[in-house]
Amino acid sequence: MNWDRLVYFRVVARLGHVSRAAAELGITQPALSRAIARLERDIGVELFARHGRTIALTRYGTAFLRHAERALDAIDAGVREVGDLAGADAALVSLGFLRTLGAALVPQLVRTFSAEHPDVRFAFTQNNGAALEALLVAGGVALTLTVGPPAHPALRWERVTTQRFVLIVPPDHRLAKRASVKLGELRDETFLSFKPGHAVREFTDDLCRGVGFVPAIAFEGDESNSIRGFVNAGFGIALVPQTGTLDDVPSIRIADAQAQREVGIAWLDDRPLSDAERAFRDFAVLTNP
Repeated sequence: MNWDRLVYFRVVARLGHVSRAAAELGITQPALSRAIARLERDIGVELFARHGRTIALTRYGTAFLRHAERALDAIDAGVREVGDLAGADAALVSLGFLRTLGAALVPQLVRTFSAEHPDVRFAFTQNNGAALEALLVAGGVALTLTVGPPAHPALRWERVTTQRFVLIVPPDHRLAKRASVKLGELRDETFLSFKPGHAVREFTDDLCRGVGFVPAIAFEGDESNSIRGFVNAGFGIALVPQTGTLDDVPSIRIADAQAQREVGIAWLDDRPLSDAERAFRDFAVLTNP
């Protein structure tokens, strides 16, 4: 059913005159007459009885008008509701980020940005890199802070900052009092890390292979608190992103320059960003070293 024809039908029914209805609608009289005729053909009955220059609803037209008005009122309400939602969403930033960025980087960015943009609201999603990339492509979030560049060709990515990795060890470990360590010193150690496929596990494996050894992984976990807990209990050492929340275990700087990864902000290239989303993206890119 053509929406415009329903609008034309309602106006003609209200005015009872095709010429006046055409003038109010801003279309020609012949065009209006053709639209009403097509509507009648679609329904299969005459909606109007013609009486010279005026027309009046038939009993079919009277019955149909009640339903047409309800339909048009519902559409009008839907348009208003969508407009209200769009207005609210214009000040909303839907942001996904890696769990390791939730301790320091994301709160700092949002706090500083919010001081300049107090009306902007945030909806947060935390997950691993692969899940965030899929969510971004599907439209579940507008922006993600993640390690990049992303693999999906539809995504754009700009560097925000560098995330360094540190070594965490049990409190009584031989390296616990050291200020820094080189990766090559860890070849005979027992490692704890995430399960295969996790970005931190892949990064750990790559770092160790880069200095000539394969890490001996004794424990594979799903989340960072478990890794730290098992390290603290003396089960081994771990390479983890520096998050600012490692007070429960000794944290040692890694001297090797490659023990860091680029963190950036990603978005779907063909999805228009709102003013708030665009402002936060640009702020994140320009604010950090």
